[in-house]
Amino acid sequence: MSRTEEAASAVQRALLACMGPGAAEQIALAQARLAWQEAVAAAGLERGGLSSRLITMRAGTAQVEASEPILAQELGLRAEALMAATNERMDGRPGATIVITRVTVSVARSGGRRSL
Repeated sequence: MSRTEEAASAVQRALLACMGPGAAEQIALAQARLAWQEAVAAAGLERGGLSSRLITMRAGTAQVEASEPILAQELGLRAEALMAATNERMDGRPGATIVITRVTVSVARSGGRRSL
């Protein structure tokens, strides 16, 4: 194990110890959110005010919110590739225990959300 991996494991153990029950789930969700942002940025989908974020996970389904309908459509079209890229980025990260099997996308609205 490299020094970086050892340090990451030590930080994870410390967080789990001080955060209590549910900490592992929160760490896993944080890792999934970070990996999603990285995958979307690498795909060139974060530009010109367009953004998305992974809101939550339920039974392997990533619920993603897009800033605009056009981005939501693009995320839907690229869902499988983004899902694979996100899972790949999480592989081996401390606390990243989530595996995304499906992506659903909604559009953020000031008066609520609209699912696509």
